[in-house]
Amino acid sequence: MIDTLRLAQNGLLTAFLVAAIVTDWRWTRIPNYLTLPGILIGLALAAFAGWGVPGLGGLLDHVVATGAAFFLCYPMYALGWMKAGDVKLLMAVGALRGTSFLLAAGLYGSLLGGLLAIVLIVSRRLIPPEQPQRGGVRTVLKSSIPYGVALGAGGLVALLLDVAGA
Repeated sequence: MIDTLRLAQNGLLTAFLVAAIVTDWRWTRIPNYLTLPGILIGLALAAFAGWGVPGLGGLLDHVVATGAAFFLCYPMYALGWMKAGDVKLLMAVGALRGTSFLLAAGLYGSLLGGLLAIVLIVSRRLIPPEQPQRGGVRTVLKSSIPYGVALGAGGLVALLLDVAGA
């Protein structure tokens, strides 16, 4: 039997990650109106459903994951290695799925981020500059690396592996 709440949670997480990927790729930012509801809805679902690590309680695990994402990523934000939207994206992933999922999504996102960085660096050297365009591939090629794209894709990989039982 499929757990209806888990199905809803996975659907919300998928929609959230896809929206974050699209906005970060197109405009190189992940807006608060996307991340903050993700955090609040994730914590509300955890409180309602009681998901989480046995002994800690569902809500506590998700609060810990949200806080851990903030405290681990804030130094990278302060150094300019991540943008605030990337930090809040990981906080929302932690709020929606908890600590163990956050670690998996962060690992896959980091690996995909390295790959994306290599691809963009090579592309920037191979593709000649043209007239600047608002949004799309040209914007991404001329700007910083949209790390939210990799983090969102890492979250989707973690979700697919979780649903597949791997």
